[in-house]
Amino acid sequence: MAKENTTSTAWEKKVQETLALPEVQRALARFDAILEDVAAEIKAISEVAAPPFHEGERARFVAEKMKAIGLTDVHVDEAPNPIGVYPATSGKEGEALLLAAHIDTVFPPGTDVTVTRQGNVMKGAGVGDNASNVGAILAVARVLKEEGFQLPREVIFVGTAGEEGLGDLRGMKQAMKTYKDRVRWCLPVDGSLGGVTHAAVGSRRYDIVVRGPGGHSYGAFGAPSAIHALGRMIAAISDIQVPERPRTTYNVGTVTGGTSVNTIAPEASMLLDMRSESAEELARLEAEVKRRVDSVAKLSKVTYEMKLLGDRAAGALPVEHDLPQMVMASGRALGVEPHPHASSTDSNVPIGMGIPSVTMGTSHKGNSHRVDDWFDVPSLATGMKHLLLCVLLGTGYKE
Repeated sequence: MAKENTTSTAWEKKVQETLALPEVQRALARFDAILEDVAAEIKAISEVAAPPFHEGERARFVAEKMKAIGLTDVHVDEAPNPIGVYPATSGKEGEALLLAAHIDTVFPPGTDVTVTRQGNVMKGAGVGDNASNVGAILAVARVLKEEGFQLPREVIFVGTAGEEGLGDLRGMKQAMKTYKDRVRWCLPVDGSLGGVTHAAVGSRRYDIVVRGPGGHSYGAFGAPSAIHALGRMIAAISDIQVPERPRTTYNVGTVTGGTSVNTIAPEASMLLDMRSESAEELARLEAEVKRRVDSVAKLSKVTYEMKLLGDRAAGALPVEHDLPQMVMASGRALGVEPHPHASSTDSNVPIGMGIPSVTMGTSHKGNSHRVDDWFDVPSLATGMKHLLLCVLLGTGYKE
């Protein structure tokens, strides 16, 4: 395989050599032929509800699809992640490619997940984010199997649970705990066609709970109020100065507390989100938040508790590394203009562990996290071709 920091020119040559193979041309053409079948499968996947922390039914559904394709060692782990393996023809240990797409959505139980189609566009809660990419990785597995590709390195297919919101990437964390010694590169599939997420935006999320004695608003006036103290904490946090580069942010997303208009609040809480492209800046921000919260608590004569709800590692895979270079070169060869960027995805986990990872998308899409989420069906054919080419190159096919 090419060495680290291989030039894009070298990858472009390797891509063209791979594209010239007759069996690769046949395989790429298959995606045009099965596109409507894949679209129908994506609809079926999307209409199996997968609310946060309730992905089990969809996990089992996807696992059955993996079995039907013929992947080996198909099972649903404790996350729950549906997992299947495309075996290697050689015994190269620790060199697997892990291909993942998250199966969960942001929508609560009871959300209408019916998928509709208008021309080339499919719409529905979670159909673009991320049922379309789940369908794409299954289609790649299907074409690999039906075309009889013999790969020198195994491919581990994973439908990850808990990627969204407070799921805290638990599916990818579980998958990497299980397979870290077998994996060489990771390729999560999420986002839009052309996206190349090579830098991981880390995050720390806290539920900060403030407590005081409470009391009657008139009779106990002057007693510490949890709400008043919480307000001072929010004000103190909002004065923190953070760098524009590396981009670092914070946000108080929700506040709760109190019992009535004439009661001094005995308890109040906020959900705090902190993010940065830099692990060092994220740690610095977290330390300053804790210092300010503690200072306000002492001055306000209240107690508090900071409950960690989310921990996503920050870091970056240099864009010059072989993996992003491979993804970008293979995309350009298919007319896909690459857009390298930073984001928070399943790639955070392997990048945080020092394992190269890039997140890529497979279709044009929009309105993520809205019930009118959509993706463009014809663009998916190009995206699946791009993904298959990345799998072939990433496993060293015909090296």
